[in-house]
Amino acid sequence: MTSHTSNPGVTDSYTASEWTQQTMFGHLSAQKWLIVGAACFVGALWLWSSRRKAPEEQAARRLVRDWRHVDDVDDARDLLGSNVPTILKPALLTALQEIEDQVHTLFRRAEREINRL
Repeated sequence: MTSHTSNPGVTDSYTASEWTQQTMFGHLSAQKWLIVGAACFVGALWLWSSRRKAPEEQAARRLVRDWRHVDDVDDARDLLGSNVPTILKPALLTALQEIEDQVHTLFRRAEREINRL
């Protein structure tokens, strides 16, 4: 029986199913680099997207950059009004959460004291 491989000088006696199996493994091994390349592309895309700056950091950079162009009080008020809320929002939310926890604790303590009476 003659070979069904791409190399004309080699003669092997493959059956149809063996030949299909050999070519399937050949295609799979040729495609593994495509899969590796796709995985590398997805990893690079993930790294690129995860390096985006937080809105607070962008606002702080914009504030520092635009501060050079402030000439009077109105410009300063506009600049601070557009950037400071974005920068301080995480700190204010943290402070609000802490105040809520303290109020909840105080009300619970007061409720226990009332129940003891």
